[in-house]
Amino acid sequence: MKWMRFRVRSNTASEDIIVSAMADIGLMGAQIEDKVPLSGRELEELFVDEAPLPVIADDDGREDLACLNFYVEIAEESAEGAIRLQTGDGETSSPEELAGRMEEVLEELRAYADIGDGTITLSVTEDIDWRDNWKQYFHKFFIDDVLVLPSWEEMSAEERDKARYVLRIDPGAAFGTGLHETTRLAVRALERELREHPGVRLLDVGTGSGVLSILALMFGAAYAAGVDLDPLAVSAAEENRDRNGFTEKQMQAFRGDLIGDEAFRGQMRELAGGPYDLVVANILPNVLIPLTPVIPSLLRQDGVLIYSGILTGKAAEVTEALAAAGFVVRQREDLGEWCSLTAVRA
Repeated sequence: MKWMRFRVRSNTASEDIIVSAMADIGLMGAQIEDKVPLSGRELEELFVDEAPLPVIADDDGREDLACLNFYVEIAEESAEGAIRLQTGDGETSSPEELAGRMEEVLEELRAYADIGDGTITLSVTEDIDWRDNWKQYFHKFFIDDVLVLPSWEEMSAEERDKARYVLRIDPGAAFGTGLHETTRLAVRALERELREHPGVRLLDVGTGSGVLSILALMFGAAYAAGVDLDPLAVSAAEENRDRNGFTEKQMQAFRGDLIGDEAFRGQMRELAGGPYDLVVANILPNVLIPLTPVIPSLLRQDGVLIYSGILTGKAAEVTEALAAAGFVVRQREDLGEWCSLTAVRA
């Protein structure tokens, strides 16, 4: 099996935002090369004493250099050398078409962030075990009182005593693990809301591996519906739901477009027997902003909306979009360069 590698030259400050933006067009996950030393927390999570020395293949000497490698399976290759790639939505595209979509995304990011070079190079690599190699670096970790436990590890007696909740997850190479700051912010906001209002019906927009939906059930939600544009998210979320002992009656995952498909919005609303009590979305602002005007049709009048995935520099723009849709921000929480907003109807 062969893979096409799309290599994006950028800077360390833009790693997260580029990875998140590329996920929106089906490039899930990235191999990142940079010169940033691992933090103490990261070293603990890797269970190593020393950080590996940074090695960047095309190092130009800049301390903030970051190279992000995205791998896409080559589905077809003709005798003449024409290549078709298997993208995350199950469709095929040429390398040039996919590179063009990536360039459009990078151009959008340039409007409000310094992403460095933003240049893309393509290369073909033979079958490698990069898809599973990441598992040796991902270990169990805590989000406050939640122990996130990958399927290939066991928890200790000490961890069992410390954890109020245990999320058993196999994110695969394609979806989130819960380690990112934006997910931590969303988890904290969910736990706060569900501690005060258990038994709610929740809509999880951009569900991915189902982390937020599953944790919402653990925190006391009665039902969670996850929505994602990627068809692989449905199976990933359902497998993780089953892994954590929940049923289809408690949680379901669907592929669909809430922003552009009015019929699908109606289907999701009808599924819950009316507007949801709580909506959570951990997505970048370029999706959150156009999503906001359709939220009132999905959320009951006194419901709660939780947004995460927001760079602090974009918080004002998202807040304006919320206000235009009739919402007022009740609480903001920051973590690193990201923030979450909890809003209610004005």
